Amino acid sequence: MRNRKLLPGFISGACTRAGGYFVATVLWGTIPAVTAAAMPAVAFQQTKVTVTGKVTDDKGGVLPGVTVQVKGTQTAVVSDDAGMFSLNLDNANATLVFSAVGYTSREEPVKGRTDLGTIALQPSKATALDEVVVIGYGTARKQDLTTAVATVNNKDFIQGAVNNPMQLVDGKVAGVTVSQTAVGDPNAGVSLQVRGASSFKAGNGPLVVIDGMPGGDLRNLAQQDIASITVLKDAGAAAIYGARGAGGVILVQTKRGRAGKVTFNYDGYIDHDVVAKKPDILSAGEFLEHKRDKDFGSVTNWYDALIRKNNIGQNHYLSASGGNENTQFRISGNYRTKEGIDVATNRKEYGLRANFLQKALNGKLELGGNFSYRTANEAYTNYGAFKQAIRLNPTIPIMDPNDPLMYNTLQGYDTYNPVQDLLARTSGAEQEYTVIDLNAKLHLTKDLNTVVNFTRQGHNMLKQEYWGAKSAGSVLNNYIGEARIQNEKWADYNFEWLANYTKRFNEHDIQAVAGYNYQEFNNYGSWLKNKRFPSDYFGYNNIGQGNWGDGQPINMNDVMSSWRSKEQDISFLGRVMYNYRQTYFVTLSGRYEGNSKFGPSNKWGFFPGVSVGWKLTNEEFLKDNDVFDDLKLRFSYGVTGRNGFDRYVALAKYSPYGQYLDDNNQWIRVFGPGNNENPNLKWERQVSYNLGLDFGIFKNKLSGSLDFYYKKGSDLINDYTVPVPPYLHDQMFVNVGTQSSKGVELALNWNAVQTEDFSYNTNLTFSYNRSRMDKFSEGIFKTDQRTLHDLPSPGNPGPAFMLRQGFAIGNFWGYKYAGVDDKGNILVWKGGVPGSEKIDATNSAGEEDKTIIGNGMPKFEAAWGHTFTYKNIDLSLFLRGRYGYQILNLYQMYYGLQAEPAVNLLKDAYTRNGQIKSGKVITDYFLENGSYTRLDNLTLGWKKQLRENAVGFSSLRVYGTVRNLFTITKYTGLDPAAVNVTGLDPGIGDLDVYPTTRSFTLGLQLNF
Repeated sequence: MRNRKLLPGFISGACTRAGGYFVATVLWGTIPAVTAAAMPAVAFQQTKVTVTGKVTDDKGGVLPGVTVQVKGTQTAVVSDDAGMFSLNLDNANATLVFSAVGYTSREEPVKGRTDLGTIALQPSKATALDEVVVIGYGTARKQDLTTAVATVNNKDFIQGAVNNPMQLVDGKVAGVTVSQTAVGDPNAGVSLQVRGASSFKAGNGPLVVIDGMPGGDLRNLAQQDIASITVLKDAGAAAIYGARGAGGVILVQTKRGRAGKVTFNYDGYIDHDVVAKKPDILSAGEFLEHKRDKDFGSVTNWYDALIRKNNIGQNHYLSASGGNENTQFRISGNYRTKEGIDVATNRKEYGLRANFLQKALNGKLELGGNFSYRTANEAYTNYGAFKQAIRLNPTIPIMDPNDPLMYNTLQGYDTYNPVQDLLARTSGAEQEYTVIDLNAKLHLTKDLNTVVNFTRQGHNMLKQEYWGAKSAGSVLNNYIGEARIQNEKWADYNFEWLANYTKRFNEHDIQAVAGYNYQEFNNYGSWLKNKRFPSDYFGYNNIGQGNWGDGQPINMNDVMSSWRSKEQDISFLGRVMYNYRQTYFVTLSGRYEGNSKFGPSNKWGFFPGVSVGWKLTNEEFLKDNDVFDDLKLRFSYGVTGRNGFDRYVALAKYSPYGQYLDDNNQWIRVFGPGNNENPNLKWERQVSYNLGLDFGIFKNKLSGSLDFYYKKGSDLINDYTVPVPPYLHDQMFVNVGTQSSKGVELALNWNAVQTEDFSYNTNLTFSYNRSRMDKFSEGIFKTDQRTLHDLPSPGNPGPAFMLRQGFAIGNFWGYKYAGVDDKGNILVWKGGVPGSEKIDATNSAGEEDKTIIGNGMPKFEAAWGHTFTYKNIDLSLFLRGRYGYQILNLYQMYYGLQAEPAVNLLKDAYTRNGQIKSGKVITDYFLENGSYTRLDNLTLGWKKQLRENAVGFSSLRVYGTVRNLFTITKYTGLDPAAVNVTGLDPGIGDLDVYPTTRSFTLGLQLNF
């Protein structure tokens, strides 16, 4: 070490870009002069270096999101959208580990270099099963799962404009039904169901968990903020969520900041809707030709008058994320407006979301948080206006012939001017959503950490309605205006304290979590209304200026009300996942949970889950086979519950009984017992079994899963009729009855073609489900059937469904059609037996002649997606459908028969239904095959990597999407996909049908 010669040091502060690589700052200290052989070892150990490079796949395509970690430390960064990375090293002789989902990890020694050039990663053998998925209170590799869990990542979401995040995965997950009856209404929600309906009053929808917050609100999410949506379908997975997991669990993870340079993303689109199909009703000339009613002298297309033909929507989203190995952040904001297909509806919303992660104490302490704020201004419509547009006389003018500035105010049973109804009033709400989520993780040892999390989720709503001087109520009652304002607030709190333990020794892996959870749900609100205003000037903004009673005494219940409610939930939870040699897997979970809504004796329940798995391809007899790359058999058992019913129903409540004169001749308000209390009300209990198979063949080009399940619910919560006395009221909320469901689910993914310029991938999901009402009675509460869904007047046709012990859920109840007599009266089969005596449906048939005539719950659901890429061009097509069920077409039943008096009708009344002259009855004549196949989405995109450009963009993508291109179906209504198929009364083709739409979207995505 003698005879050293000091070389001059230098410091370069420049950072330039050349040849597609970053040239970063390199700090050299004073370097001793040594022999060539000795110099590298001495110099590398004494220097700090910033190294850069680019990560690609085996074909040269850039790989964003690759973790670049210094081996043996927690120092790491992530490659950006151009595959670039930059990392500060304390040791120039370090080794970097490159890892990414779906690729084999690679180690690369630095050896003093500042530019590593291109690092190419090879696809891993088991791409799909190596994926890390969220499972609730933790994560796991997909190949370690022993339960029915399905995950859709954001790159696989259905593209185009959506009103609800669950539309992004509609059809993507076998067994999950996403039902939306008004896709074109930007304020409409969706109905969700996992593996069929199973409950009367405790809710059939799944539990939604957003970033770990049970009961999360999907309306507080921008679609671009979502990283993945995971569905826990069986009780083995959902048992850890206990009393709310019986309907399945949907876990939504939002995007997080990553270490690396700060990157920005813009994602925006504009969209436009058109009416996909209109009802085929009589024109004004045909209406008069058939002498439906008198001629009022006009030609009015009521349906078209309600349509906004120039509707437009826009969505602009901007995010920034980045950080280093100790600090990561992400912040995003979006602005969205959307006009509905009708003349009244619109929505305008703004949203901000931010998250951060800060490491301290040499990485032992991690502080994190999520914050979001969203406000939405909503203007509502009335779906019933479209029913009026079908039935109204098309010769009636929209405006008053005697006063063209006023609407033509119509009178009569269920008759009004639909244009006046939508435009002469204001109906909407201002919605505000907030989330504050703070968490701290402390690494106690290498294997053990503890996490404390606190979340507050808030929702404030100000609902506003005003019917002006031109509204029907004001005109008919000779006053100006009626206003109503409602304030309502929801505040939910969640506190969790978890301990996580992971350990690997020899060939054993253990992953465990245990914790405590407290949740509190608060709701309070008030409303007030008034009418008879001096003018329309103030609308609902000066509600005290009205004169409701016109100077007369009023009942205050008619003009104001307020309320408050609270619910508390406490849980102790745990789960242990164990595997031996990555071959034998066992998962045990449990949740002990108490909820304030239940009776004093039954507030607590225990919900266990157990599942096992066996990876056969790790056994010697399959290890070297040429077909199966992955083959795993799994079985799960679990118990879950439901508590989605109203609060306080188990308690004795007092309700107002009006006003009475007391002994002092004063009017006083009187209260009395409002319900039958039930101190024994307890959890609904659902036991589920699942047998599944995961597989990958032909070098994992074809992979998928197959699941068979059976679930049985008991202690179903429902209103039952009870005798008076001894009870005070004839209805009581009790636990009675059992129900069961069984089904099969299949998911396939095939990477059919993969070349340098072209690729083709296809995926298929299929599900079969049947649900049955096993038992209605228990103890003193006895019945064997119940009718559901009374059809509306006029005519009072009766209930559409019969829920009967031992029969399937969703059975339609009515007469068997037997033709018509010589007068055109509907005939039905006596006793509901085809081939027996034909009797007049209106005058001779009774309840004893009704029978089960069909079923409105689809037996099968399927979806088939295709993705093609050629160089910079991508094309995706997505088809989905439902099969094996019927729809009761109320349009045909109410507006397809000539006997309906003085209303407009479908043209079918004089063609396909022309033989029928009598009125409507529920028969299988009006049941139609609801099966359909729809090309639901077609997206064409063009993407370009921009590595060198003046404005700094790294990539851009332009795309166009068409949704609801065409539907193949025998159903003659407007849209079979718009018919609700969830719950206990599926398959009703309703009268208040919002127009079905076809949507066009043009989008731009930029990364820089």
